[in-house]
Amino acid sequence: MTPFLEVLYKLSHLSGVKLYPDSHNACKLVISDHISIQLEVDDKQERLLLGCIICEVPAGVFREKVLKHAMAANASEIPMYGSLCYVEKKNALALYDFLTIKHLNEDFLLDYLTVLARKAEEWRVSLSENKPGPNLLKNDPEDKPPAFGIKS
Repeated sequence: MTPFLEVLYKLSHLSGVKLYPDSHNACKLVISDHISIQLEVDDKQERLLLGCIICEVPAGVFREKVLKHAMAANASEIPMYGSLCYVEKKNALALYDFLTIKHLNEDFLLDYLTVLARKAEEWRVSLSENKPGPNLLKNDPEDKPPAFGIKS
């Protein structure tokens, strides 16, 4: 069994959804009506590519603002959970990341996919509201544990 098939098998077992590679050796996870994440493996079967088209961004000043905001997000978010990019063929903003298969376990992957999908949805909603992206300075108490275990 290839490393990619092992990843899909373990993820299937954990999620309860049967996952199989398609004819292009990729697997598309439909997260919601608006968000899908595609899983692919590189030629050496060493890295797993996670990719998600967020939404189309029409040409013009708004696209320029979105792409500037995306570059700022790529440079400032820690942890990043994916990089934002522009896919010219689809005229769309996308989110992608690579994970090393060798040390990947299904619990981590499921959690990572959840965070990646949440980030993609946050960007999709912001763009649908004609904002160039989500607020990069927000502090979400769910994102970080309280300092020294002290709850406020």
